Amino acid sequence: MEVLSFLIFFIYALVLLVTLIYISPVLSALLMILVPLAFVYLMPDQAMEFLSRMQFSFVVPVYNIHILLLIWSAFIGVIAYAEVLSWYLLRETGPKKQRKQAAVSASAEPGVLTESARNRNKGVLPRFVEIMSGKK
Repeated sequence: MEVLSFLIFFIYALVLLVTLIYISPVLSALLMILVPLAFVYLMPDQAMEFLSRMQFSFVVPVYNIHILLLIWSAFIGVIAYAEVLSWYLLRETGPKKQRKQAAVSASAEPGVLTESARNRNKGVLPRFVEIMSGKK
């Protein structure tokens, strides 16, 4: 692997990792897509030359685009795992008594929502957005 290509991919992966850990997984995902996209949009000839440069040639030739896709797939997995884990750890569970009462009232009158069920479902979307943004 050329030293310049290795250095570029190392810096790119390091910036993504630091953004993922210290700032936000969502911002890291945006950077992961926008940096190569901006590179291709602003300098198409140099980007095409860089991404089509062959690094290894054992049985199948490996180009820089393959290495970029490998980095993307690894970071997409880490970002998805971090988001699901943070959502799971930040969610609040309600008291079990309310859940049992809601199940009993729902079974008493099928198809009719009780007042507590309506109030509970009213704030689901804002609560989901609050949890996914990292607020508790």
